Amino acid sequence: MTLIGIPVAAFIPGSVPLVWLAVVAIPANSPLSPILPTAFEPLMMEAAKYSGPLPVTFTALGAYLYMEYLNWHVYAWMLNWEKFLGVRNHRWVKWGVEHFSRAPAATILFFAVTPLPFWIVRCLGILHHYPIRRFMGLTAIGRFPRLFLYAWLGATVNVPTVILFSVAFGTGAVIVAWRLSRGQRILQDTILDTASGAPTENPGGTPLPKQGRVPSRSLP
Repeated sequence: MTLIGIPVAAFIPGSVPLVWLAVVAIPANSPLSPILPTAFEPLMMEAAKYSGPLPVTFTALGAYLYMEYLNWHVYAWMLNWEKFLGVRNHRWVKWGVEHFSRAPAATILFFAVTPLPFWIVRCLGILHHYPIRRFMGLTAIGRFPRLFLYAWLGATVNVPTVILFSVAFGTGAVIVAWRLSRGQRILQDTILDTASGAPTENPGGTPLPKQGRVPSRSLP
């Protein structure tokens, strides 16, 4: 992304805010997102001061969907591991997949619009074998108004840069310091961290039946 952005910024100087937004959007929506939970939106608001709400929204959405596509494949690959058999067999995960199957489109849209952790619906979609193209389309529809709202606020309210950057990176610094002080892993924040230790036995001690690997048809 950075290498592509260099010639774009060189030939189109006015695109510089959009290029750096696309570049910083990658770590903000990558596996580093647990320690950068408030980074993406303030950076959008800063970029909107120079490029306007719509260009910023489309740039942010494109970068977000790019990372979501990669995240889907990474999560699907990891959920295939035998280590995460307990995750797939956990009763709360089964309950979530069952309820997701009743209204998958509405569930995806709800998580995309709200600030709820999106990795939850990503995992449910993978375990339900939901088509990734449909998942990405619904994610784009749900994310667009939310991203546009932040871009519009950035262009309209003109929040001082120092405040936006303090929110974007100050929260991450606090999270890292707090977890280090408690001896926790810095990136421990997803279902793959919290549920990988889920029991692979029923309360009575009987091993749970193996379900095998997540079928490859969950991937395009």
